[in-house]
Amino acid sequence: MPKSIDKFDWAQTPLGSKESWPAALKTTYDIIMGTDFAACATWGPEQTLIYNAAYIPFLGARHPEALGRPIHEVWSDVWDDIAPLIQKARAGERVYMENMHLVMTRNGSPEDTYWTFSYSPLRDGDRVEGIIDIAIETTGQVVLERERALVMGETTHRLKNTLALVQAIAQQTLRDVPDRERVQAFDDRLHALASAHDVLLQHEWNGADLQGLVETALGRLVDRARFHVEGPQLVVKAPIAQNVSLLIHELATNAIKYGALTRADGRVLVRWTREDGAVFMEWRERGGPPATAPKRKGFGSRLVGLGLTGNGGVERDFGPEGLTVRLTAPVESLLEI
Repeated sequence: MPKSIDKFDWAQTPLGSKESWPAALKTTYDIIMGTDFAACATWGPEQTLIYNAAYIPFLGARHPEALGRPIHEVWSDVWDDIAPLIQKARAGERVYMENMHLVMTRNGSPEDTYWTFSYSPLRDGDRVEGIIDIAIETTGQVVLERERALVMGETTHRLKNTLALVQAIAQQTLRDVPDRERVQAFDDRLHALASAHDVLLQHEWNGADLQGLVETALGRLVDRARFHVEGPQLVVKAPIAQNVSLLIHELATNAIKYGALTRADGRVLVRWTREDGAVFMEWRERGGPPATAPKRKGFGSRLVGLGLTGNGGVERDFGPEGLTVRLTAPVESLLEI
């Protein structure tokens, strides 16, 4: 314990000498001084401030003069923000704040700071005499998270601009191609890639929620009432997310052209499970015409054949009730673990 705290003369404060303190205040003092966490307490009508060594960095130049002074004088620059919270604690409520923004004077100028802390009432018998505050400064974490979000947003913006540029170049280059259906298919695949990027951004490019990928890819093409998605929450690796989005896009496009979604009552079910070190996904169409194997394999069919991770694991059943596709991939290849 620093000498400035250990040798402090409390008799010169409204609290009086430590020997005269009530048992509750002595216990509070021992708890504060015995913890490695930054902690402070206030006591009495003046709300005199007591704090430990870990709290000193928060005070900066206010220490050691802050010791034994009323808290409203010590934290005058942020008093308007914290006073209502302290009043709640003094009324007997426990107060918890996470990443609270405070404009605090440091090094002679105001700074944006962020704090996670709790105020708890301190009682002497039935009467609340003060509060105890356990605090952590989170300024660095909040700033880092905001910078990361800014970088992620800028990265996604640039990727979308790149996809838009590719789209524009393709449209210009392919403007004289007579088969407009193929040109449109290329354009739709670019949109499927862009939708995968949107889902990746939600996880800051640390993977993508599988349900989000499937629902986003399907939702671009199909009314929500015509498909059902179910399965446990799984996070797909970032490099694999685009594969999954394109695969679902191709299956949905095929269902719209030839399968269950050619009919008003046609439906699609997509479900998955995770067991025995693998992920099993099933695409099931119902309410459409009987499924028939394609006479030739186009790009979409070959893309589906690559499976979830680009390494196969695909079984197709062209049944009388509609197409069923079963996909299997090892957990370590597909998921963030």
